[in-house]
Amino acid sequence: MTVRRRFVWFAVLGVWLAAPAPAGAHRLDEYLQATRLSIGVERVLLEIDLTAGVAVAEEVLAWIDTNRDGRISNDEGDAYARDLLRSVVLSVDGQPVPISVSEIRVPHLREIRLGVGTIQVRATVNVSGTGAGRHQIAYLNTHRSRWSVYLVNALVPADPGILIVGQQRDRAQHGLTLDYTVRANRPTARTWSLLAALAMAGVLVVTRRPRSNRRP
Repeated sequence: MTVRRRFVWFAVLGVWLAAPAPAGAHRLDEYLQATRLSIGVERVLLEIDLTAGVAVAEEVLAWIDTNRDGRISNDEGDAYARDLLRSVVLSVDGQPVPISVSEIRVPHLREIRLGVGTIQVRATVNVSGTGAGRHQIAYLNTHRSRWSVYLVNALVPADPGILIVGQQRDRAQHGLTLDYTVRANRPTARTWSLLAALAMAGVLVVTRRPRSNRRP
């Protein structure tokens, strides 16, 4: 290798090392916990994705694989999801409400050890008693805070009768406070179901109507 080529190689290497990490990347010694909240009239859905960096992957696996047999059983997955949610507080209009686990997906252990496997926890909160008007939801996650970094966001409500009017996060994104309104005259879920059933019945009547064989 000539002196010039060696200089070019070192210059390219220096630029590569100095380049910033991609926006979606996280450090190898961090446990990234990303939460998305989806607000409905009767319930709030929580989607919590947890991704361990390579340096903390074995620690995270030890929290889940409690019998150390090298695999994650359904019971161990459920137990870890409940442990996570014990560190999560969700309040509606100032009152804490219970959170129920609906699903947990644990990737292959090899993926977790490589820092590319994401544990997915899905949970639900019953808010059917809130009714029309203005409301506030406060979310806080302190699970394994010694190792973790956090992200939290609210999804755009699927129901057009719900409008998010304000959001506040703490600096570390442990928590999120959402102000939203529910329109008073919005159709209920039962009304939508009834309208859909009537529309389907109308379609069936039209398609089954016998055709006249009379010619002009």
